[in-house]
Amino acid sequence: MNIELRHLRYFIAVAEELHFGRAAQRLNISQPPLSQQILQLEHEIGAQLFTRTNRSVQLTPAGQLFLQDARAILLQVEQAAGRAARVHSGQEGELRIGFTSSAPFTGLVSDALYQFRQRWPEVHIQMQENNTRQQLAPLHEGRLI
Repeated sequence: MNIELRHLRYFIAVAEELHFGRAAQRLNISQPPLSQQILQLEHEIGAQLFTRTNRSVQLTPAGQLFLQDARAILLQVEQAAGRAARVHSGQEGELRIGFTSSAPFTGLVSDALYQFRQRWPEVHIQMQENNTRQQLAPLHEGRLI
């Protein structure tokens, strides 16, 4: 099966407009290629998604179910892309910090951690207490900062 995200966007536009011309205008494409893409989508799925007459376009029961799933898929793709961008920029993910037993008692360290937590609540901070010697290998291996 070879369904692309654009097929889902095209399908949703037609399903919401219930008119191929208006959907094509909304998508900034011409109507004949939109109709072809919907036919291709229906062929890939193996189900008719729309009932078409000269005067109207209606969703079939399969089309109604596919509309719910298509919206959920596009939302999930948008959320996944947003999370990847946030992880890449350091706004989400995990931060592993090695510290010695005296570090938490230093005001600078606790203040910095507090401010970081306030600014980046989606970043999980994992702290590992070790002596300096025990921290060297994980530090060199990139497992701690």
